[in-house]
Amino acid sequence: MSKRILQFIAALFIVAMLYSMWAYTGRQYTADKTYKGKIEMQEFGTDSGRGNIVSIQPFMYPDDYASEKTFHDALEMYVHRAALNGWLHKNTVVSFPEYLGTWLVVAGEKRSVFTAKTVHQAMNNMVLSNPFRFITKYYMGRAGDKAAEALFRMKAGEMAHIYNNVFSALAKQYGVTIVAGSIVLPDPAIKDGALTVCDGKLYNITVVYQPDGRADTNIVKKAFPIADELPFTCSANSANIPVFNTPAGKMAVLICADSWYPECYKQPVHGHADFVIVPSYVEGNGAFKKPWPGYSGFDNPADIDKNDIGKITILDGWVRYALPGRLKQAGLQNGIITYLHGQFWDLGSDAQFVLVKQGETIVKQPKADASVVNLWL
Repeated sequence: MSKRILQFIAALFIVAMLYSMWAYTGRQYTADKTYKGKIEMQEFGTDSGRGNIVSIQPFMYPDDYASEKTFHDALEMYVHRAALNGWLHKNTVVSFPEYLGTWLVVAGEKRSVFTAKTVHQAMNNMVLSNPFRFITKYYMGRAGDKAAEALFRMKAGEMAHIYNNVFSALAKQYGVTIVAGSIVLPDPAIKDGALTVCDGKLYNITVVYQPDGRADTNIVKKAFPIADELPFTCSANSANIPVFNTPAGKMAVLICADSWYPECYKQPVHGHADFVIVPSYVEGNGAFKKPWPGYSGFDNPADIDKNDIGKITILDGWVRYALPGRLKQAGLQNGIITYLHGQFWDLGSDAQFVLVKQGETIVKQPKADASVVNLWL
């Protein structure tokens, strides 16, 4: 072997070593930006002894997802505030929003991911620092958006581990039932009371944790992903939406867009649900004031007034065609929507108070970026 070839191999080896040092070091990121603003506390009704729903709408930053500790601490702050208000009891259900766990995809990543200006740049930085894991998952991909699929698949084990540990610990610490908000995972399952993943299709799912910290064996899977989700997540069967027995009564959980479709209420009605919880996320700052564009990802149900499309606001659409309107049609009396609020790089969000108590719809504009809402049943 010639001296030039040996020099070339040595140079490649040095470059590979330097790249490995860059890619796999500096991952103990210390969060710089966490929510320190006002938390609005709102209460509806009075304690009748039948239990309550505590809806936590946190304001999240990418830094809150740096590690299991930062994620736990960001959420425990809100649960603790509810406890200080005397809202947590053995028959309390605490609900968290859609996609709250999904951003755990960045846990354990380099500082450049968290300090990126855009979500696109952040994801690119993830790929650059995880090239072999990403490439392997990318070329094994089956979804339309193979890049998004690869990112979630390569981090699925870590995401599920943190999600399960944090929500299990909070449920056990405070002795409450927790609807843990949603997370995107491949073929999730509950084994020995904990969340696990396999190598199947990606779903947007929510896990319910019992007061002893164990995950309920039933997993809620989103049946109607919106257009932005369909390239990498699969649709579940709405006939499989479970009804949970909780200390506060029978509960159904519909993930965001599912609350817009009448067929998703068939199982809650059949299971005699006492209340419905909707973990949700609405992208874009001030989104609720914008014109409602109609349904996304699937055809409009037959009962939709097409004249409303582009005429009413997105908030009006939520009230008319999602939980409040659909609950009334289904003959159910109580429910609440829990929205995710935060600043995820260049992605904004919007949040409202939208709930139904004994058939009465209540809609209020929050006065703070983060809120904890207590609905007495």
